[in-house]
Amino acid sequence: MDIYTIIFAALAVFICLRLRSVLGQRTGSERRSSDGALLNRLSMLAVVLVAVFYVAREVQWHLATPDAVIPVTSVSGPARVVDGDTVVVAGTRVRLKGVDAAELGTPRGENARRVMATLVTGTLTCRLTGEKADGREVGYCTTAGGSDINRAIIAQGAALACPRYDTRYVPFEQQAALAAQPRSSYCVKR
Repeated sequence: MDIYTIIFAALAVFICLRLRSVLGQRTGSERRSSDGALLNRLSMLAVVLVAVFYVAREVQWHLATPDAVIPVTSVSGPARVVDGDTVVVAGTRVRLKGVDAAELGTPRGENARRVMATLVTGTLTCRLTGEKADGREVGYCTTAGGSDINRAIIAQGAALACPRYDTRYVPFEQQAALAAQPRSSYCVKR
């Protein structure tokens, strides 16, 4: 049973109780005042339950989605590599979520860019999260063949995972990469 069914049921009970109360008064039927008070209490209980369920659902949703990040869109098209954790897809700059590649200008950063260039040879589809990072969209990208390039660059040892923002790629980190490259401070899980 989902939250909307519960809300609907509580509202239906509230409406039925109020209608019974109103119709009972209009037809002139005699009721004890305690019956009216009971109906009012039940009506208020139904309203309170609706409010509690609604608030609980909203809290649960916000806890389940860190920073209220919701995948909002995707972008597909021709792609080019900027560096080990950034690609441009159909004109949109995309920062690869969960990837910690060294900066360009460093030997590991240049290597990461070269490895990424071997992974990205045509079109990409990126599922964007709605987050922004330094003017870039953030997302998960796959090749036309279905290869997850976020995972692939880490599995090939050219980058590390960024567990502060996404832990799914940590199991694919290579020991040599961990030894050769310190994890960026912004990727350290707090």
